[in-house]
Amino acid sequence: MATARSPRAGEGVPELVVRVEDTDGQSTVEYTFTQSPVRIGRSARNDLSLPHRFVSASHAVVEFTRHERRYTDLGSTNGSVLDGAQLIPRVAVPLEPGAVLSIGSLRVTFPSPAARAPTCGAAGDVEAPPAPIRPGGITAVMQQIARAPTLEQEWQDVLFPGSVIGRFELVREIGRGSFGVVFEAEDRQLRRRVAFKAVRPGRNSQVQLRQEQMQKEAEAIAQLAHPNIVTLYDAGTCQSGPYLVLELLRGETLYETMRRGRVELARALEIAIEIAWALEHAHGAGVVHRDLKPANVFVCASGTVKVLDFGIASVLGGGDVRAVGTPAYMAPEQWRMGAQDPRTDVFAAGAILCELVTGRLPYRVTRDTSAVLEPGARPRVEGPDVPEELQVLLRGALSPRPADRPRDGAAWLAALLALQERLDRPGRVEPSRAGKIRRWVGEWRLVIAAAGVTAAVGGLLYQLFR
Repeated sequence: MATARSPRAGEGVPELVVRVEDTDGQSTVEYTFTQSPVRIGRSARNDLSLPHRFVSASHAVVEFTRHERRYTDLGSTNGSVLDGAQLIPRVAVPLEPGAVLSIGSLRVTFPSPAARAPTCGAAGDVEAPPAPIRPGGITAVMQQIARAPTLEQEWQDVLFPGSVIGRFELVREIGRGSFGVVFEAEDRQLRRRVAFKAVRPGRNSQVQLRQEQMQKEAEAIAQLAHPNIVTLYDAGTCQSGPYLVLELLRGETLYETMRRGRVELARALEIAIEIAWALEHAHGAGVVHRDLKPANVFVCASGTVKVLDFGIASVLGGGDVRAVGTPAYMAPEQWRMGAQDPRTDVFAAGAILCELVTGRLPYRVTRDTSAVLEPGARPRVEGPDVPEELQVLLRGALSPRPADRPRDGAAWLAALLALQERLDRPGRVEPSRAGKIRRWVGEWRLVIAAAGVTAAVGGLLYQLFR
């Protein structure tokens, strides 16, 4: 039995049991999930990894709530059959009780979950799931930040390893920046490790507080719950000021991964797809990140990719809302301090993918300007191992004109999944022009070499039999 559990398991989300029977190999495995959505595919980065050649790298997704379950084929090569009917790609269909799904030789069913005893802590107390942040909770924190003076010494005197803030005991400092400081902490009530982010207070946050839209967005951010977005557990204030409590991650940022060298194409696409899953969810909730960059993408030790700081740092950290963004990944509308929408995030996601596969940024950039602002700007997306189809996709995502980019995270995700599917089919994707030239040169070298061997053999036979 394999189980995947969400940090918020139990908050109105039932278990999804998936039974996979290999009719060729005569084997059956049962999986249990408490986190929606469940991604199915051959890639090990899926929630349910099925290592069969007829299963596509990203084959399908199952979404479930307490009241319904839906299955969507993501445009897989061999398709999915539900109760004997071939499914239309990218169309969600309900999974009724007793539904039988076929993927190649695999028979997939969804039995009702067995009754399970509640999980207990060491003292025998039933472990209660964390309550979701109440509506208005983030706004209350913002108001506290705006009112509080900046008392640096007093703030630091309260925050140190071993101190107890409410039910959280600070264990060790793991990060520090202009926003404040982050500790690994023990949640003594739920007996788990968390990240405790103490936000530096100050009157300059009133700039943010006056932005009603930013308050609304902060509330939406607090409700985001997705496997590819770091989970915000709690927010509040204490003697040291306001704080956030987040999921504690083990691993490294994508920035640190990239510093060690180039990432192979297949893995780069998987990372881009997981970022796109996060953007799809956030954009669907009306949230735009605005500062997507490798330092805000975390690669967990398990391989899962999570997007950090979905607007929380910029909303709570003070300063001018117009200044949000990191130069290397900023869309032209950010440079011009214009209107920003999901296509702004798509630009940053495209820049990250471009840097992953080419080893460089798509536009020359300094702290003060970017080549994306120049007339006729065109991104540099070419590379010896970058397929032509990927180059076309990147040019669209990195267009200076927002209207030319995929409209949001959902459209960007669909494009990436379609590309991954085509790359997954041998011989379907043509290499770049440079790759074609190298292939043609190699073929002609073989022809010339073969001709030389033929001539040499002919000469030898002539000498022997003349």
